[in-house]
Amino acid sequence: MGDNMMKSTLYWFISAAVIFAACESESPLIPSSELIVVRAYLYSGEPVTDVQLSYTYDLGIDTTSGPPINDARVVLAKDEHIYELVPSAGDSGYYHYPGSDLSVEVGDIFRISIEYDEQTITATTIIPPPPENVTISSNEFVIDTESGPFGARNDTSAITVTWLNPDGSFYFILVENLEATLTPVDDRFGDFLGRFRSFRSSPRDSDNYVIRRLDVTYLGEHEVRVYKVNQEYADLFEFGQQDSRNLNEPASNIENGLGVFAGFSRDVAHFAVRTK
Repeated sequence: MGDNMMKSTLYWFISAAVIFAACESESPLIPSSELIVVRAYLYSGEPVTDVQLSYTYDLGIDTTSGPPINDARVVLAKDEHIYELVPSAGDSGYYHYPGSDLSVEVGDIFRISIEYDEQTITATTIIPPPPENVTISSNEFVIDTESGPFGARNDTSAITVTWLNPDGSFYFILVENLEATLTPVDDRFGDFLGRFRSFRSSPRDSDNYVIRRLDVTYLGEHEVRVYKVNQEYADLFEFGQQDSRNLNEPASNIENGLGVFAGFSRDVAHFAVRTK
């Protein structure tokens, strides 16, 4: 499960960590050798595919990520069982579990162990409970295309996804079109506005998300996945929202490295997009 939003948050975190390492002569972030950056996410009920390794990078270089690491030994442990991950295709730094005997369930405690270049990096996470009482304000999102794409910017039509959040936990949503054949909401103007099958929100400590006209670009059935974020990722995201005039040292649950190892759980709702 790709995550541009998650990547950008983690890259911001890495940049801040490098700044702290440069400014704090006694900082534990100053490495004796190049640190490995871990971005590892486990989703309840889904295969393990979202584990990525890279190096840190020099802030003077025009890039948003360090070089990928494709030849590490990456192992997940749950209870007494060990699961060895393998590199995914391409020069991406991603790893996945190829078997079918690994399940990710609510309440599971996972430990990740990474061995690379005479370094051992470890972390632990727990899969949180799913969101409660996920509901959607309508099963249909009816769009008026008569005003064209520019008029759509002023279109206030929307549907709202809600859930319970009594303790101020963080959540994000992913909306995905489920149709095998994609039919644009409005194809009179080509791809001028850009089209995408799915989109993901940033994490927020709220109990709702409003899906607006410009959030959907294709007709048909859509699935809304509401993910509850565990504390490791919430801590990372809150660090990324700090006032730059009063920064605390960045959070990380990675031992002997940087980054985050986090778990997520989801519930779903559905709606259909159609035109008048």
